[in-house]
Amino acid sequence: MGTRPLLPLVAMSLLLTAGGTTSAFAQYGYPAQPYGYSYGYQYPGYQTYQAPPGYRTRRAYPPGYYPGKLVQPAPQQGFSLRRLLGFPDEPQPVPQPYIRQQRPVVAPVVLPRPERLKAEAAMHVVVFGDSLADFASQGLDDLFTDATDVSVIRKTRGDGGLIRHDAADWAKFIKDTLDADRKATVAVIMLGANDRLPLPDGANTTDPLSDRWKELYRERVDALVRAVRDHSLPVVWIGLPPMRNSKLTDDILAMNEIYRESVQRLGGTYVDIWPGFVDENNRYTTTGPDVDGEPAKLRTNDGVQFTTAGALKIAHFADADIKRIIEDAQSKPTTASVAPSIDASLPAPPAAVQPSLPIKPAIGPVLPLTRPDPASGGKLTSEVPKLNSDQAYPARRALRNGVAPAPKPGRADDFRWPPS
Repeated sequence: MGTRPLLPLVAMSLLLTAGGTTSAFAQYGYPAQPYGYSYGYQYPGYQTYQAPPGYRTRRAYPPGYYPGKLVQPAPQQGFSLRRLLGFPDEPQPVPQPYIRQQRPVVAPVVLPRPERLKAEAAMHVVVFGDSLADFASQGLDDLFTDATDVSVIRKTRGDGGLIRHDAADWAKFIKDTLDADRKATVAVIMLGANDRLPLPDGANTTDPLSDRWKELYRERVDALVRAVRDHSLPVVWIGLPPMRNSKLTDDILAMNEIYRESVQRLGGTYVDIWPGFVDENNRYTTTGPDVDGEPAKLRTNDGVQFTTAGALKIAHFADADIKRIIEDAQSKPTTASVAPSIDASLPAPPAAVQPSLPIKPAIGPVLPLTRPDPASGGKLTSEVPKLNSDQAYPARRALRNGVAPAPKPGRADDFRWPPS
């Protein structure tokens, strides 16, 4: 009974509060909104909300708070001792995105191994040329590892060639090298990979692989071969291999023909390594059989240089010619010093008598292949031969009448069952 007088007072206070709030919002140009809409939005016919002096604008309010609307924060999930004791939760750490560091990619550089000099070697194989000659010298060094009397001397220029360097410079370089090396036995040359460039011709230049270019280039190749031959040394010229670039391969074919013609004309030895680095279709291949016949990678990924197996295969092609020259050089001192004294002490051999041989005719009797064979007595066979032996009747029945002879017991054509 005591609470009933308080009900009108509570209802009146609520009405006054609602009316005061509405008038307060209207005072600042914020009219009452329809039921179900939040304050702070702009509708047709209403003015934009202007914050009263001393108040922050709506954009400065924290997230989740709007003027005229009380928004409760979302309850925290799970049990927390800090919230139980009245302390705020610790802020959750923001995960940092993982940034993968890019490591620098370093391309592998294939460098020829250093040459092994042998102080006791009596003969030197001197290698001249460009970067490909480095790999040829590496293969030759492996080839003569066990030969204590033979050493491979590398005299190469990585960017060398007959276009970037004048032929006279190369000839002088070869002359100075061979003059200083008294043990030089054979000179090996391999170059030309850098020579697909215009060649100067007086005040003009010639296009690569043109007729005039080939003429001038052949003169430079001749100058190198003559520089070696002037020292009375044999020269072995190793041809160029195919390349991965098809246009470069076609040009190398024409250049190899120039090397072959010049070297053979001047008395040198030309070594063709082309068949060792192509497939069955005569095209460039990276892999192939090594010197032992096993599949191996012969060329590097750039399509120009060689691997260790490829360098050894180059030396394998030039092996026979170089060893033949070395054997001739080893036999010369013995022949000059010992052979004359032995020959002088021996009596002269008797003159050899050549036995007379019968003279063979230049051509034998002509026998036609379609001539009919004559019978005995020289007569041609004109009738069916007669069968007069004991087997005449079975042969006549089998061959003329088509009657098979009776099978014999145990023979393959005896199909009687049970077998007799």
